[in-house]
Amino acid sequence: MRAILGALALAVLAAPTEAAIVHSNDAGNPYNHHRNMLKREITTDASKATSQSWDFVIAGGGLAGLAVAARLSEWSNTTVLVIEAGTDGTEVQEQIDVPGMSYLNSLTKSPADWQYTTVSQASAGGVTKSWPRGKVLGGSGAINGMFWGRGSKEDYDAWATLNPNGTQTWNWDEVNKYIMKAENFGAPPASQQKEFNMAIDESAHGQNGPIHTGMSQFIYPAVANWVPGWESLGFKAQDLAGGNVRGVMITPSIMYANNQSRCDSKAGYIDASPPRSNLMILTGQQVTKVNFNSTDADGNQVASGVTFAASQGATEYTVNANKEVILCGGTIGSAQLLQLSGIGPKSVLESVGIKVLKDLPVGYNLQDHVSSSMYFTIQDGVDTWTAFNGDANAKADALTEWRNNKTGRWTYVNEAVGYVSMADIQGGDSAAANIAAALDTAAIVTQVANAHSYPSNVQQGLAKQYAIQTDFMKNDNGQLEIILTMLGGAAAPVGIQVAVQHPFSRGTLMINSASAWDYPTINPDYLSIDIDNTIALGGLHFARKLAATSDMAKFMKAEAYTAGQDDSALLGGYKSGAGTEYHPCATCSMLPEEDGGVVDTNLLVYGTKNLRVIDASIIPLHISAHLMATTYGIAEKGADIIKAAHVYVPPVVSTTSAAPSSTSASSESATSAEATPSSGSDKDAASTKGDSAQLSSGAKLGIGIGVGVGVAALIAAIVSSTTFLLFL
Repeated sequence: MRAILGALALAVLAAPTEAAIVHSNDAGNPYNHHRNMLKREITTDASKATSQSWDFVIAGGGLAGLAVAARLSEWSNTTVLVIEAGTDGTEVQEQIDVPGMSYLNSLTKSPADWQYTTVSQASAGGVTKSWPRGKVLGGSGAINGMFWGRGSKEDYDAWATLNPNGTQTWNWDEVNKYIMKAENFGAPPASQQKEFNMAIDESAHGQNGPIHTGMSQFIYPAVANWVPGWESLGFKAQDLAGGNVRGVMITPSIMYANNQSRCDSKAGYIDASPPRSNLMILTGQQVTKVNFNSTDADGNQVASGVTFAASQGATEYTVNANKEVILCGGTIGSAQLLQLSGIGPKSVLESVGIKVLKDLPVGYNLQDHVSSSMYFTIQDGVDTWTAFNGDANAKADALTEWRNNKTGRWTYVNEAVGYVSMADIQGGDSAAANIAAALDTAAIVTQVANAHSYPSNVQQGLAKQYAIQTDFMKNDNGQLEIILTMLGGAAAPVGIQVAVQHPFSRGTLMINSASAWDYPTINPDYLSIDIDNTIALGGLHFARKLAATSDMAKFMKAEAYTAGQDDSALLGGYKSGAGTEYHPCATCSMLPEEDGGVVDTNLLVYGTKNLRVIDASIIPLHISAHLMATTYGIAEKGADIIKAAHVYVPPVVSTTSAAPSSTSASSESATSAEATPSSGSDKDAASTKGDSAQLSSGAKLGIGIGVGVGVAALIAAIVSSTTFLLFL
């Protein structure tokens, strides 16, 4: 019965609510004159957080952290604390809000960026690479390039394949449902759709979510040649949100259609929600450790709360969590925090003097999209972002226009994108199949394991991932993302970016000291596996082919820098210039423990009772898309999993007769529970086994269920009011 109720709870919780919809007069609109009156409890005062205990403590106020916090705080009798190392972003609000500033006045290399770097990349130029990550409320979603895209159906179905016995399903239907829940898509005007050959399927997008998506009001005229150029090569213009990414489109970005400003998790989930006294967001404080003070009957560690501080040497604070600690620090932050807390590879933790609570392969299986661009000169008179960026007066005038009218060149961001399959870059299906058949994945596993000291269970899981990646080569799955960039150098103002989507190369992310203030060692080991180089080279050839089409040649004149280079030189240049596409994942992979998993399908960390990870680090196998939309989907589903786990179900009252009467009484009880959350009692809680027995009385939800209650009656009772679970 508990399993049935949990499933039904998830079904109800997945439904969008009016509270999730952002209106133009909400605080999510940065130009609402009453915005300050709608500000939430965002504070830098640590004493406010430590003066009480919390039901849920969330480490990280980024993209996923704020989404989870908003959903959990929909339960008005549940308390939620978010702890974020960065600021609330108000000091750089315009740089966050104005779309074009993501590129022309970026917050990377500023205090709003963690400014991570990798170790020297032996197979990618032999130099260290920059790894920007957002250190501000909204996280990387507040400073990134704003792309909103989904992977292919096969990408997400692979997650389910890798987790065959999970109690939660993670496949295309499930993840896409939650991405849709997060999204509020605004289609551009019909005239713009026609001018830029936009293929839009509104049914493939969410319409009522907190995160608004849409297209730039201003798009450079030359971009109109992008889709026709692809079509001349036999590709189809389609909305790539539908589950098949092979093709071309002008993709949405996270922006309000009505005011052309960024919609990150703070704007969409926090500012636009009703004020909530049960939610506190503490900024300027970094979580340094998850605390454990007991184990349950099964030997699982029970998280009691977290320790945090503003900086090294500053006062340390501790806050307690009544129910759960949730890590939303991203691929770097969550993995680092687990290791610092005693959960990670035994050899790594012992080497820095940390007591091992659970020997778990945290930090292995690191994956990232690696990217580089080919640049071109342009025909006379072509208008480009490069020229605009070099004209201070034009930029100032355009900013005035944006401030006054929310139009003009500052609304523009890169949106011209397409994906190609292995067959597209290797000369057909048979050629792609031959390459896949010749791939010695066992040898690749050994190569990666030897390079990074992968333990045997991680190797076993890696072999299963490679089997899926090999199958991807035989279908339409996107092996490369191809993006048009209107921002190059003065000599070559436009470029075509080529990014490997399913790298076989793997790396590690490991702490190198017991201090949270020392950055971890990051090694994605870009292009260390030969097949990744083969795929990248195929992408460069495709870029040349695309640039040579009659449509693209209308504004692209000649290949610069790499013109005339043979394959060896061309690939060498790619490797030297290659770097992150800003999509790292998988350091806390959602996999079976025997396959190197860190979290199960409920996102619970193995060996713990109440510690979850909810962010991109749980992705077990990379996708052919940017990670933002998917991470929102993970956050939305993760929040529903938590809610379902904490629905209180009182003991079944056994009756042996008068079944119809029992059914009627049960229905009345359920209806009563919808109207008012059950106050419960300690005696009730003690008599119920499982997670619900651990809830404080204020979070209990009474559902009267007697023998004879039919499933249909139960569903009817649940769906009659979403407040039954949400407590809005």
